[in-house]
Amino acid sequence: MDAGKKKRIIIMVASWLVIIGVIGLVYKFVVEPWIRGDLVKETSTQRYAHNIKVAHDSFPGYAILRSPAVQNLLDRQGIKLTFVDDKADYVGRIRALKSGNVQMAVFTIDAYLKAGSVIGEFPGSIVLVIDESKGADAIVAYKRGVPQIPNLSNPRARIVLTPDSPSETLARIMINKMSLPSLPSSWAVETNGAEDAYKKLKSADPDEPHAYVIWEPYVTKALAIEGVHLLLDSSKLKGYIVDVLVVQREFLDSQRELVTHVVQAYLRANYDYNNRPDGLASLIQSDAKQYGGSLNRNETDKLVKGIEWRNTVENYAHFGVIPSAEAKGTERLEAMIAKIAQVLVQTNSIATDPVSGNYEQLFFEGILRSLHHDKFHPGMLNASGNDGLDGIFVGSTPMEEVREEEALNPLSDTKWNSLAPVAAMKVEPIQFGRGNARILPGSKRALQELAANLKSFPQYYLRVVGHTRQEGDPAANRVLALQRAEAAAASLRNFGIANHRIRAIASNQTSPQMRGAAAQSVTFELLGKPY
Repeated sequence: MDAGKKKRIIIMVASWLVIIGVIGLVYKFVVEPWIRGDLVKETSTQRYAHNIKVAHDSFPGYAILRSPAVQNLLDRQGIKLTFVDDKADYVGRIRALKSGNVQMAVFTIDAYLKAGSVIGEFPGSIVLVIDESKGADAIVAYKRGVPQIPNLSNPRARIVLTPDSPSETLARIMINKMSLPSLPSSWAVETNGAEDAYKKLKSADPDEPHAYVIWEPYVTKALAIEGVHLLLDSSKLKGYIVDVLVVQREFLDSQRELVTHVVQAYLRANYDYNNRPDGLASLIQSDAKQYGGSLNRNETDKLVKGIEWRNTVENYAHFGVIPSAEAKGTERLEAMIAKIAQVLVQTNSIATDPVSGNYEQLFFEGILRSLHHDKFHPGMLNASGNDGLDGIFVGSTPMEEVREEEALNPLSDTKWNSLAPVAAMKVEPIQFGRGNARILPGSKRALQELAANLKSFPQYYLRVVGHTRQEGDPAANRVLALQRAEAAAASLRNFGIANHRIRAIASNQTSPQMRGAAAQSVTFELLGKPY
């Protein structure tokens, strides 16, 4: 046998050995496990018929959704929720929703708008409002460096925050709604989470005009530092930092019954934890051990106080399922989305409104409308008794109600004078007729927008200040200034702002930098009770 033929035989044998080896590996690591898994499936009792993957992160507001109560309720329907922690990677989260790797996801509304803008579409529908931040997010600073919010109107000012987070949105709301004309365009200093921002605060020069946006438990920790005070927190806002449950559109369309079961289980668990003594506090502490870190009782109580979980009836109100009289002024979901999108666009967080004003395409009210039609009660069985939850809830319990925003009280002159200045509202200059207090038509829209903004800052009073110019008769100028302030205040009242929230005055000072009509105008100052 010649050498060439031997070589070909050796190559052929070696090739077959490689092929046999590959086949063996494929069998061992692919075929055999598949057969074994199929055998186990065929010869075992399968506890869950449906496995729904939910993208989330460690934020405590999601504790009810991932609670044992929700899973226990879903066990009866053979549904398992599997939570996928993506460390608040919102773009990755929305892509997982689009691809079907997850069927549900939690977002803040602003995060969903921004993530959808990145990928150019919104692959899921909002089916439930989970909660709203009511103090869990805050802007703090050293009092020496930033005594008040207007001190951030400084070319050296910076705002330290976590990008693509509710803390960034809180900062953008402040910048968008409050007058800070000298804040530089490079105002943001990015950090890697609230803990990182807190560490930067601790090591900062107290005289620098820097503010820090953080969330609980670091708000409580920060305010324990000597010289640090609160500039603004989310308890002063309404309808901005809101968490929602989003369901992939194809899954919602094909598996609506499963989605309904999840929503029902969540609302039942929410009812139970909120009505059980110490229920939320115990849940938050156990949830933190699993997803974040241990919390002491003070930190837990601050978190529970700083998050307002939405109940069944409040969800009906947000989604427009119940009449406005029953909704008691609850903000509709499309209105919240609209004003959040406006802030993001006007502060250059996103280039344009990603849905061009068609906000209804981002949510689906059908699940909640069906629950309302069926007289769903989160604390007891449905009348039909066909929800698979017999024996879990017994007896009759009161239905939830819409919680109304705490109203500001009328103030005496003394109390008005004791209010702390917060900031001037950002508003287009109000134009008046020459030498009179008649508001020109072009300024009506600016006042209407201002009134809408005031409704989103329900915990502040407003002082309308008429300014006088240096030229002319000082007494006459002051009379005109007061008349213009009163005219602007009256216009705001006509747009729905309570009479006792507003006070009109004439300034006692003239501005040497302002002359003519510009000086004879009005400004709008937010006032609050000292923190």
